[in-house]
Amino acid sequence: MPIAGEAVDQFARWLLVAVALDLLVTRFVVRLAIFVPKGEPYATIGAILGRIGAATDVLVPILGILLLGALLVRAGRTGRRLEQAVLVAVTVVAFGGLALVVYPPTPFVVTVLGVLTAAPAALAGIQIGLRPGLSATARAGLAFLALAVAAAAASRALGALGAAFGLATWPDGVDGPALGVVGQASFVAGAGLVGLAGLHRAILTGSLRRPAAAAGAVAALAVVVAGAGASLTWGALSIWSLGLTGAIPVPAVALGMGLALAGLPSLHQRAPSAAVGAGIVLLAGYGLAASGLVLASLLGLMVAACGRAEPTASGTATATAERTGH
Repeated sequence: MPIAGEAVDQFARWLLVAVALDLLVTRFVVRLAIFVPKGEPYATIGAILGRIGAATDVLVPILGILLLGALLVRAGRTGRRLEQAVLVAVTVVAFGGLALVVYPPTPFVVTVLGVLTAAPAALAGIQIGLRPGLSATARAGLAFLALAVAAAAASRALGALGAAFGLATWPDGVDGPALGVVGQASFVAGAGLVGLAGLHRAILTGSLRRPAAAAGAVAALAVVVAGAGASLTWGALSIWSLGLTGAIPVPAVALGMGLALAGLPSLHQRAPSAAVGAGIVLLAGYGLAASGLVLASLLGLMVAACGRAEPTASGTATATAERTGH
């Protein structure tokens, strides 16, 4: 068990770094190059970043598969049936996503994969709600993130099902776009709540990390300025990088992202698996179609949901408890 727990912890951190690189390079900087001059030296820099982005695209699913394997081994040793069942569904999603690289995504296949993605996300949300050792705010934030992942998958499934039956929209407003708004709102709310949980703990214990708090404030201000001063550019980058289509007001997005950036380092001191899992989900973005990012979102939820209760005495004891699985 200690070896399996340490493997989950290590692979989760590596996946967090890989998804962060994917966001920064592949989904942001490379796309930002569209808006800069095309001559030298920008063309050379863009080509280099493009190669890095391509490597990151491959790295995310590889690390995701490794983390999934470690989670399956740990679940097999603990004997928790619900966790095992959820991970089996995640495994089907992982290999289904890889199959889509070779085979065309028919409406039926997309619908099935959407359902198989939404179901474990919803079950992970239930597990998170029952998890001991977390504050109510942290549990609520993680549950909102689970709802966001489930809503994004259900939105894709409904859209594909509607296409299969020749329906442009579903009656009574229960369609993919409507679920998309719910999912984006849940994504932003979850980001803000997990960050707020970390900040609240840091303020109570006097362990506020000023660099993280400053970074969160700067990021929030940058989002507001970009949204106000270059709304079209920001809108495009927001869709490409985070999957947010503008359904949520820019100030709300800025607040949620700023709180997450400021608070997650402090939450990590108290609940490492919850902070790492939330970080993976947030960096993977909302509802992006890349199969590696879909897998990363599900794995982030599982990492957050299956962490052990942490003692309150110290962050060191916390990390030890999670790695050993006791």
